[in-house]
Amino acid sequence: MFRAGLNLVRRVTCAATLIVLLISGAEVAVRIYEASTGDKVCLMADGVCGDTSRLSEPSRSFYQELKPMAVAHVECRDTNSIVEVRTNSLRFRGPELAIPKPQNLCRIVVLGDETIYAPETHDSDHFCTLLQQQLQQRSATRIEVVNAGVPGHCPLTEYLLFKQRLLGLQPDVVVLHFDWSDVADDQQIRRRARCDEDGVPLSCPHVKLIADKATRRHDVWRQHFRLLDWAMNSLSSEWKQQLAHQKAVSRDVETNPYAWLREERPEKNLSFREAAKPIDHLYQLCRSENIPFVIMTSPKPWQVSAKCSRGRGVRLAAGVAQDACYTNRAPFDLLASFAEREQIPFVDGSMVMAPGKDAESNFLNYAPRWSATGHQRMAELVVDCFLEQVPGPWNRGSFHQNEQPISREIRRDDSVQPAGGHRPNINRPIR
Repeated sequence: MFRAGLNLVRRVTCAATLIVLLISGAEVAVRIYEASTGDKVCLMADGVCGDTSRLSEPSRSFYQELKPMAVAHVECRDTNSIVEVRTNSLRFRGPELAIPKPQNLCRIVVLGDETIYAPETHDSDHFCTLLQQQLQQRSATRIEVVNAGVPGHCPLTEYLLFKQRLLGLQPDVVVLHFDWSDVADDQQIRRRARCDEDGVPLSCPHVKLIADKATRRHDVWRQHFRLLDWAMNSLSSEWKQQLAHQKAVSRDVETNPYAWLREERPEKNLSFREAAKPIDHLYQLCRSENIPFVIMTSPKPWQVSAKCSRGRGVRLAAGVAQDACYTNRAPFDLLASFAEREQIPFVDGSMVMAPGKDAESNFLNYAPRWSATGHQRMAELVVDCFLEQVPGPWNRGSFHQNEQPISREIRRDDSVQPAGGHRPNINRPIR
């Protein structure tokens, strides 16, 4: 009897030891894989952000920001190439920026989210590079365009980023790209924002930096035990897929991030009004510093055609049904009316990206962002706007840094029209 009990204990001990060794071996294998490839077995990035470069990290001021002096190699499946993405010490994509700003330099800052960041696009094909080159051809003064796009950003965080970091770069022109995913992004992060008595944002810390102790302890366990992280993600993947599908096909504005685009009166949508409100804060800040301010927007692929960006899993990850197409013009007209009322130059990318039989060529198939053709067309459209409405060295012979480089006084009696096409006069307020 004693010997039988001893054999049972021995077998249980051996089985437990074997299980521990197998788990330990699997944990070691996962760590070796991550160390050798530089990739994590589980990508915990926020699906709304779309940061395929994996260079974004939580921020206490702007919700999230890019890692400084980092390099990433992003696969672009559309062109079957590898795109090298580099950040500078100020945490922006692109080369190092001179501080203070050199003389005889006109610096243009472009604010936006992953559409402007564009990790799948080579530097040579990027909107910022093309804008700089085309303006440089019309100017004797050196032109510099700063790519200040950050994945997952919206006007709220872009205002904070500009006020706290970009204003010190002494920009001569500020361009804000309003992306129609900004409404969903604002809904996600606005609850974290800290504002003054007038509702002006002061900071927006990332949820991971202000999580409770239980959540932080849970994240620490997953960070230290990579096999646990992999197992939990694998078990929840099917549930996430079903949830994403329900979200994509839903017509509920609170569930589907783009369902509000169907509304004929988007100015009545509280989410849109809240997302657009920081644009006015940014405009007033630029106006107080005598910096010309330009608003630009462009359609998402599913605002152009049901055939755009239909690569496997692309639309589902964005919360959009595979055959969805939101052709409502009301949101574009509403944003244009706000710019017209405030006498802000406005660039409507739908004028060149939506019409025509080749509209799909303006977007990548495996990412919901502009293709090289889309970058080129948007750059040309913005250049037209600069030549017509924004004073600067591109429409003057030259300017000297120790003089007033650009006449920044916005004339309130000028009529502002979107570059690239005619749009009817709309008088609906944004707020």
